[in-house]
Amino acid sequence: MSLHPIAKEIPILKQAAQVRFLSKGFSSDLKFVADDAYLVRVFPAEDIKRRRDEFDTIRALNHFSEYVPKAIHFERVEGTDKSYMVLTYLPGKDGEEAMIDLTEKEQYTAGVEAGRTLNNLHHLKAPDDYPAWSEVKRKKNDRYLQGLEDLPVESKLKKLLRDYIKANEILLHGRPNTFQHDDFHPTNLLIHNRQFAGIIDFGRMDWGDPVHDLHKLGFFSSRISVPFTKGIVDGYHERTGAGDSFWELYALYSAMHIVSSLVWGMRFGLEMFKKMEAFSYDVLADHDDFKRIRPIWYGEV
Repeated sequence: MSLHPIAKEIPILKQAAQVRFLSKGFSSDLKFVADDAYLVRVFPAEDIKRRRDEFDTIRALNHFSEYVPKAIHFERVEGTDKSYMVLTYLPGKDGEEAMIDLTEKEQYTAGVEAGRTLNNLHHLKAPDDYPAWSEVKRKKNDRYLQGLEDLPVESKLKKLLRDYIKANEILLHGRPNTFQHDDFHPTNLLIHNRQFAGIIDFGRMDWGDPVHDLHKLGFFSSRISVPFTKGIVDGYHERTGAGDSFWELYALYSAMHIVSSLVWGMRFGLEMFKKMEAFSYDVLADHDDFKRIRPIWYGEV
């Protein structure tokens, strides 16, 4: 299969003995692997500021963990409207694909290392001038709640979500601002040689409450592997344990994520909306309609 013509304009790809194209994932980036050592991500030059911030953040994260790709190079593609970044390529299968081949103990152990790694990455603080998390998150969620009103969802569900979120928004106040991967789920977590091997795809990175990075566990991760998901929670809280203060925030962010995923799903059509709706009802069941803050999949402690 011939490569995209843009590959001929990027030095590291022109010089490589072997280049392959990656098509998996939701990202609109063109992705190439050079000699199984480097990942090249190509994107529109109009996104250069946001992507430069992403690249610089990955470089900063290199100081906190070896499970993050190393940031190597960032440049415009000569004579085109494209730019690109070069990262080291981390080998392995994504967690969703790999879990089926692991024992439950291996799944849990991989989760512990993934959670421990995420905790390390959260030591990177947000820029000093970044706005308060409570302000950012509340405004964003209010927009999603408004969008929820226009969706074909049961009115009692809309009321349950709105009332629960509004009653617990006070938990947002005073929360720290740190790095957020913002897409932390098995598809972006690598398994290699039956062990956790890295975190990838930082294109949605943001700044805010570190606990928010765990809000997709019940939505995506637990349906793939409960041991892996429990391991993430335990690894993340290795030093302190996951107490009620964590679970209160986790439940709030889970409710907010139901709202945003329903609105997001409808943007991609009825089929995606129905999928997000089914996932949402699973989360509601896990929390007994938010009468409990700790989800059923985690169990009692």
